[in-house]
Amino acid sequence: MAYDTQVLIEFCKQCWAEAKQSEDQRATLTNIILGIASAVTALIAQKGLAKDTLLLSILLIVLGIYGAVASEKLYERYQMHSTRASVYRERLDEFHPNAQVLVRRSEAFKRHNPNFPKLRKIRLHYLWLTLHLFIALEGLILSIIIIAQ
Repeated sequence: MAYDTQVLIEFCKQCWAEAKQSEDQRATLTNIILGIASAVTALIAQKGLAKDTLLLSILLIVLGIYGAVASEKLYERYQMHSTRASVYRERLDEFHPNAQVLVRRSEAFKRHNPNFPKLRKIRLHYLWLTLHLFIALEGLILSIIIIAQ
């Protein structure tokens, strides 16, 4: 049983490392997209809303949509690793019922949640998604303005 426990703990650690990697990749991707979007926006501002900047505004739309899809995919991967860790944690709880792993986890949530009644309802991946969609929206608005001139 001790060996089984150690194996499950190692699997949990691996899952959380993989989940963290997904979050790190999402942050890196978002930083790159924000950097490019800022440069493109600055270039459009410098040149003005002229026909020759239409491709740049379309680039913002593409960047925003790509970022949103990639961010959601990385969220899906995070959820997969988190779910796997939960399954291993449940098995650990079966092996060691006196440790009350799941009861303690539930207790931690009960203590934490009242401190953040509104914020806890906001899913973090929606914030990441919204940021990318705003980049796409910026590109769409600029494209419409450029085309309308």
